[in-house]
Amino acid sequence: MAEIANFKVSAAPHQDSGASTRRIMLDVLIALLPCLVCGVLFFGLYSLLLVVLSCAACFASEQIFNLIRKKPLTFDLSALVTGVILGLNLPPRAPWYLPLIGGVFAIVIVKMLFGGLGKNFANPAATARVFLLLAYSTAMTQYIGADISGNMLSADLVTAPTYLGGGTAALSGSFLGVEGYWGNVLQMLFGYMGGSIGETCKLAVLAGGAYLIFRRVIDWRIPAVYLLTAAVMVLACYQSASEILLQLLSGGLLFGAVFMATDYATSPKWTYNRILYAVGLGVITVLIRRFGSYPEGTSLAILIMNLLVPVMDHYILPVRFGQLTKRGRPKPAVMVWCMRGLCIAMAAALLVGVPLVQYTEAPVRGGTYSYVSAVSRNLDGSYKFTVKGGAYIMDGYTQQLEFVVTLDGAGESVEDVEPVTQSTMGYTAELSFFEGQSYEDILARTDLGTDAETSATKTNTALRAMVLECFCWYDYNVAGYEEISYAGSENIVRAERRGDLYRFTVNGIADLVEYDYKQQLSYAVTVDAGTNTLLYITTLTESTFGYTLDKPVFLGKTEGEIAAMTEGDIQADITTGATVTNLSFQGLAQTCFDAARRLQGGE
Repeated sequence: MAEIANFKVSAAPHQDSGASTRRIMLDVLIALLPCLVCGVLFFGLYSLLLVVLSCAACFASEQIFNLIRKKPLTFDLSALVTGVILGLNLPPRAPWYLPLIGGVFAIVIVKMLFGGLGKNFANPAATARVFLLLAYSTAMTQYIGADISGNMLSADLVTAPTYLGGGTAALSGSFLGVEGYWGNVLQMLFGYMGGSIGETCKLAVLAGGAYLIFRRVIDWRIPAVYLLTAAVMVLACYQSASEILLQLLSGGLLFGAVFMATDYATSPKWTYNRILYAVGLGVITVLIRRFGSYPEGTSLAILIMNLLVPVMDHYILPVRFGQLTKRGRPKPAVMVWCMRGLCIAMAAALLVGVPLVQYTEAPVRGGTYSYVSAVSRNLDGSYKFTVKGGAYIMDGYTQQLEFVVTLDGAGESVEDVEPVTQSTMGYTAELSFFEGQSYEDILARTDLGTDAETSATKTNTALRAMVLECFCWYDYNVAGYEEISYAGSENIVRAERRGDLYRFTVNGIADLVEYDYKQQLSYAVTVDAGTNTLLYITTLTESTFGYTLDKPVFLGKTEGEIAAMTEGDIQADITTGATVTNLSFQGLAQTCFDAARRLQGGE
């Protein structure tokens, strides 16, 4: 006892790390700096203004609240961190008032009303973003493409799709000289694409995350397990190995995993609870993306899991030092081993599942598609297409359509058509017209009428064009053709053969005299030499002004039927000039038929 009396016992903590709230927040601000710089570089000075307004709103809201409550002013930098994160989560051309509204909501409603720093029930920035999405959904989903030179001083809203909203059509298909899938991955990694201000450049996010881990500001387990879980969920929900990287590098998943999910106040205290928390984040994020009406799910997933953290920390407690079971044995750390086992199982699932799941990225060879926005290959070998478009029903009403179309592995018939978005006025498609039907059956179907009073015929017509484009995509990107030589026409730059099918890459010009505009045309055209029928058309180069080929006019037609067409037969909307494109293609189709006939005859 005398020896114990020589020691002075103080309250915990017994070891001081030297860390303070201000130092930690300063580290976070430093880590966010690369994202801010890249955002301003890609999207312009107006984006910087939005972040500054967000920071000003957050800082001022905190100080005014303290003044009203007669509390000391706080300068711990936490409000600035919230402001920067919220600002970086906004679209580059969001209205100036959104960061002000979001900043006030984040600080006053989410943070200060619950006691201030460390007592908020959820991440303020994530919650404010969800609030803005609900209150201003249109403004919060208007994005622009990255443009170092063109965006710097411009505040104009020139919308561009993101990968989550537009699939690979939102990407350039090549980046830094790399084509196809890996070009898309590189483009996402460098962030030269549409998206929120700070979430696009993943290299900047990774640099900030590495800095925070090095400084021991965040627990690396949360972002690591979050990404691992999301990868497994993508593999399961999308049945696509290559979709894993595209999903992880798209939207705000990586940004949220590093800067929002790791918030001290709203993440669990114990290590295994943090792993469980990260697993929940990954599951919810991918489920929202895959099955929800909104393509992004990171902020909402963080908000949901934040609400569960108090329950987890209250009921799932660590084993105390020396704690025994009822039998007097040391109590095993069950949760620790369960979480370790779960992580090992997910990693094993990726190692086993990725080689088994094949995925064909659209476009593989190229091509421009009016309706196909995403393509994946299922485990059974079938191909799943996400197709989007519109159907003009009546004056003043064009309904937006989205379907998931599944073709069999041989690209011969439709296995399933699943509606995603259709009319709310009863103009719904008759799926039996397409499900279980072969390509030839759909080509031959001309009666698409259902209930004339609902104008569903026009919906069926639009869906028919979408389904036909799926088959054309398959023919150009998947079906195996052997290249052959042919020099019988200067318009044909490439010839390929698969049995009686001949596929030609053919070039031409549509001369729109009334607009003093000549557009370059290039198509991949497949004809069946046995039946002398035009089967598939894929657009390679076409107008950027809407003068696009009306493909269903020609698909499934014989050489004689196409030759006998008059301008009245192939006339489209004269205001778009597409009739001239159709007339030009009529001549190109004749060239392809002539080439197929010559090649079939051995010439």
